[in-house]
Amino acid sequence: MTQVTQSQERRLRFGIMESTTRCHFHCSGCYMTQRHALNKGEMSLERAIRFLDLSEQYLGRNLETMDILGGEPLQWPPLPFYIEELLRREIKPWIFTNMVEIDPNRASWLLERGVFITGKLNIADPGDPEQMALQAELIGSTVEMAGRMIKGIDVLLAAGYREPFFRLENLMRRKNLHLVPGFIEFCRARGIGMDVEIMGSCVPLGPHYFEVAPTAQELADLVRTLMRTGDGSSGSILSVDQLLMPHMFGSCRFFDSGLYFAVDGTIRACSNSNVVLAHIDDPDPIRTAYESPLICARKALTRTSVGQPCGSCDRWEQCRGGCRATVEATGDPFGGYPLCPLPLLCK
Repeated sequence: MTQVTQSQERRLRFGIMESTTRCHFHCSGCYMTQRHALNKGEMSLERAIRFLDLSEQYLGRNLETMDILGGEPLQWPPLPFYIEELLRREIKPWIFTNMVEIDPNRASWLLERGVFITGKLNIADPGDPEQMALQAELIGSTVEMAGRMIKGIDVLLAAGYREPFFRLENLMRRKNLHLVPGFIEFCRARGIGMDVEIMGSCVPLGPHYFEVAPTAQELADLVRTLMRTGDGSSGSILSVDQLLMPHMFGSCRFFDSGLYFAVDGTIRACSNSNVVLAHIDDPDPIRTAYESPLICARKALTRTSVGQPCGSCDRWEQCRGGCRATVEATGDPFGGYPLCPLPLLCK
């Protein structure tokens, strides 16, 4: 396997593209819901390719990957053309979808081209009517629509999608936190990768956030449950040594190596950030964004300069401070990540 040096990691490598703001759902905790950005237009194919051209001009090479987000990207008409363009440039496409509009032909077409897919699931047992009712509540829709999500999982599996090309994201909220162990087992039993994500916040943490999202103490209690839960052969689901923020099993790869390209032409650091760094019509937008004070502050973070609990953590080089957009929303770009359960586990 190719060794990736620290200097390679801390440069612009990844793109995130907001294809459309249309979506079937209105999920509690979704970054689009928090920003009141749903149903406010979509990216033109011309603009989407322009972002690729500008990135290549700045870097002297193409980006390595492009996450295609929404809204719901499968509702974006130019998606097949855009994927072909990414592949022509040797940029790996990764679609984040609710899977409602997946069908066998589309699933096969995507798999043939090696397109990575992350779907959405927030429960453990789709055969349980109470859990399906909760899934419907969390997506702000009906049980019928929740059922279409489950059907999408089956379609992708039937087409041959498995880890690492297929994973499911569970955005943890207080109402579904108790189902996380079962969700993990659901994925493992089917060869599906998993992303167990702590909900980000583009505004300062407060009562409104914690009405939906779990606290650090509740996350610590979950980790203790995962440490006690296993299949009898592979040990516990999660050990403290494996814990990384903000995805429990991994850190954020977009920390200082990515940019987010929005439908309205603005550029931000990531999907959870509210800070506009540049606009596509600026004279040199990629340079302006990637060399902005916000990104420079992220790149300048060290274990000695970051706040607690991160400053005293022995896994700083792996995690590097959790979700920085959540921290930056507090007004202190050098603050520690306040949602980390690790300090509570080590007492």
